[in-house]
Amino acid sequence: MTLAISPRATEKSVRTPDRVAGALAAGFVVLLLATELVLTLPDETDSPASVANFYAAHRAFIIILQVLGLVAAALLGAYAWRLRTVDRFVAAAGMMMAACGLVPGLITLMIAIVANTDHPAAAGRWNALEPRGDDILFVGIVLFAVAIAVRLGRRLPALGVLAALVALSCLARLVLEAAGRSRGPLDAVAPLLFVVLVATMAVLSFLGILRADSASALAQNRIDDHEQ
Repeated sequence: MTLAISPRATEKSVRTPDRVAGALAAGFVVLLLATELVLTLPDETDSPASVANFYAAHRAFIIILQVLGLVAAALLGAYAWRLRTVDRFVAAAGMMMAACGLVPGLITLMIAIVANTDHPAAAGRWNALEPRGDDILFVGIVLFAVAIAVRLGRRLPALGVLAALVALSCLARLVLEAAGRSRGPLDAVAPLLFVVLVATMAVLSFLGILRADSASALAQNRIDDHEQ
C-alpha cells in the first residue's frame, strides 16, 4: 500500500535542522581559532637551537594546544560523517581532510616532546617537516572544497562559490610552496577562507538548509512508505 505524501510535509521533513552537525562544525571552528591564535610557533627556517629553546620553554602549553587541535580534527571528522546524509562524496572528502588535519598537529607534538636545549638537532629535524604536514592538510582541504563545489554548488550556489575560492586559494598556496616561491598573503587567506567555509556550513546545518537533495529525499520517503 502506497501512502500519499503531501509536498508540505515532505518539505518540512527535509528541512529538519541538524543541530548536532552544526554544533560539531561550530566546535571545530572555535577550537581551531583558540589553538591557532594564542601562540605563534617558530618558522621552519629558524635554527634548531632556537626551535628547541622555544619548545622547551613552552612545552606543557604547546602539548595542551596540540591535544586540543587533535580534538578539533576529531570534531571535523564527526561533522564530515554527519554530512553523509547530505552527500556521501562530500562526507568522504571531509573525513579524508580531517585525517590530513591530524598530521601538522602530530608533528608539532613530536617537536614539543623531543625538544632538548642541549641536543637541539632532533627538534630541528621535526621542525623541518612542518611545511610538509601543512601541505598534506591543504591537499585535504582542496579535496573537500572541490567536492562541495561540484556536488553541492548547483543546489547552493553561494556555498559552491565559497568552496571554489577555498580550493583555488589552497591550490595556489601548494603550487607556490612546490615552486619554492613566497606564499605571501595566501598563508593567511587560504586558512581564513577555509574557516569561513566550515562556519558557513555550520550555520546552514543549524538552519536545515544543508540537507539531502529534496528529490532524493522524496524518492526515499516513497520507497520507505511503500515498504510499510
